[in-house]
Amino acid sequence: MSEITEQIWVGNYGDACNEIFLTERKITHIINCAKELQASVLRPGYQINIVDDVADEKTKKYFLEAASVLDRWIKEDKKIMVHCFAGMSRSVSVVITYFIVYKGWSFDLAHAHMKQRRYQTKIHPGFIPILKEIELSTN
Repeated sequence: MSEITEQIWVGNYGDACNEIFLTERKITHIINCAKELQASVLRPGYQINIVDDVADEKTKKYFLEAASVLDRWIKEDKKIMVHCFAGMSRSVSVVITYFIVYKGWSFDLAHAHMKQRRYQTKIHPGFIPILKEIELSTN
């Protein structure tokens, strides 16, 4: 599990199921970005059904939807864990979307920040054009 900001953590499914990790980090809410995984019962959560390795218009909609939930919970002063199966691509893409849409960051800045904070970052190549399209639509 990696701390991205004081309120955002990114990890894998195992991290999301680890009550000790969640409690130690005072995580109050979880966003599950993996269609194939069950939502956590450990914290209030939000399930977003992003399919691994599928990059289409639904994927863009899912990134934006999850980023909106993330923004709302951040404004409510929650600590949030965003995860997918491995915590490398889908969850990272959601947080990058949040940075682009709600913080005004460029894709390059958001991606560099994620790579610095979570060395496991490895965005699916098909997601990159979607994230860059989101960046263009927010300018």
